[in-house]
Amino acid sequence: MRYELDEHQWSTETVLPDPSAIAAIGMHHNLTSALADIVDNSIDAEASQIRIRFVQRGTAILGIQIIDNGRGLTAEDIKRAMTFGARRDYGSEELGHFGLGLKTASLSQATSFEVYSRQKWGPAVGRRMDQTVSRDFSVGVMAEGAANERLDRVAGMDLTSGTIVEWRGLKDVIHTTEQSDLTEWRSAKLRAIREHLGVTFHRHLHQGDIQIEIDTFDVDRDRALPPTRVDPIDPFEDSLERDGYPRNFVVDLPDGASCTLEAHVFPPRLNSPAFDLGGEPGEVRQGVYLYRRGRLLSGGQNWAGLRLPKKELGLGRIKIDLDAANEHYITLNPEKVMPVYSADFTTAMARAHTPGPSPTFLDSYFAHLQSVHKDAKKTKRQEIRLVEPALGLNPSVVSRLDGLQDFSDFDPIDLRFVTLPSSELFRADRSARRVDVNVEHVRRIYGSEGRLSNRDGQLLKTFLYFLLESDFKVEQRWNPLREERHRILNEVLMVAFTEDFGQQNYDENGSR
Repeated sequence: MRYELDEHQWSTETVLPDPSAIAAIGMHHNLTSALADIVDNSIDAEASQIRIRFVQRGTAILGIQIIDNGRGLTAEDIKRAMTFGARRDYGSEELGHFGLGLKTASLSQATSFEVYSRQKWGPAVGRRMDQTVSRDFSVGVMAEGAANERLDRVAGMDLTSGTIVEWRGLKDVIHTTEQSDLTEWRSAKLRAIREHLGVTFHRHLHQGDIQIEIDTFDVDRDRALPPTRVDPIDPFEDSLERDGYPRNFVVDLPDGASCTLEAHVFPPRLNSPAFDLGGEPGEVRQGVYLYRRGRLLSGGQNWAGLRLPKKELGLGRIKIDLDAANEHYITLNPEKVMPVYSADFTTAMARAHTPGPSPTFLDSYFAHLQSVHKDAKKTKRQEIRLVEPALGLNPSVVSRLDGLQDFSDFDPIDLRFVTLPSSELFRADRSARRVDVNVEHVRRIYGSEGRLSNRDGQLLKTFLYFLLESDFKVEQRWNPLREERHRILNEVLMVAFTEDFGQQNYDENGSR
């Protein structure tokens, strides 16, 4: 049997990827992680100022721009940047890795995107790509003069050199004619972006290498609103400095290289932006925090295969810095949000030890976390035992309650929105173990329209929960005195409601 390959029997044909393959790249991105990927490029371009700009006309969000004053791109640079998988030799301090970031991040959030760039005193270049790129991998090319004009018109920044990435046809955007809805949506997005970028790039921001700001540009007024600065949020800022923590553990890798695990312990019942990242209870963000080139890649929520996340370990976080000697043990997906640890690295982590002649091992750290959690439970004021809330309060609120005290043995209570007479803000039902909240009054308080979900009105429902939960510790039928208390509470709260929001006409059933 002949096994040699006869080259003369072969010809070639071009096989283009299915469009769905391009669409699948970047599927793990959300708006904040996609923006972080573009910011990586700006940092690699040695930008000192980065501006994330919402572009709007009236109540319509037209797009998002990411603007930087970095060194800019040449025609060859931008061609490579628009090519899928165009690898280059990344510098030791650069954040880029796959040659996919610009395309995958942009097309995950927008139907098309444009790039305008120029180097100092060099010609401007412009390119455009949309979702049809997988048909023939062609991109739009902008004339040099038009690209120069585009860069010159940027409000609020001097782009002698720099780059604009503009996303058009946003996928995650509100479509509304109500200014209040737009303001609420934009405020929520701005908060999420500030928090995510503040955590992801907290080292760069703290060192002053870069300044990241967010603003809104009104096309009709040709004016940008004053920018909001992104401040650094260090997820290790509030950890304890006692009992030998933070403590370093050495990881000896198979090829003779090593890295250091920096283990931190946080105080019980801590409530701070650096601990409660993104509004989540800090205990949820336990686990390994992975850094590369000063950029946070993985923000907890797993222990790299060493342990399963659980309440007893909620006060722990481990910091790992990757470098050229150890980063090949960990695989990153193109979105840089899901690191995969090799079996060799996880095994070596499990054997991590403190330096010196009498080492302790990483197991001691997990034992210490469990001990701190146990001691915190002992020192709670056990006389404060609240009835457990079920439906109506969001998991973050319930988690904070559970972390501060133990729930009593009584059945939980629900808080829900219903239609009630206009004279009542709430109605409590002991037998059904439920607090009903007047949905029309909630809409007035929060300025909401349409259907409300169980996740809405958290402040009001939490207030009523604390006001009424002790009544649900009574087993027997409520006596007239307790019912009279509810009537008085309703009357006083409704007077306060009228003072704040005015009187509206309702019929006797509470409908407008």
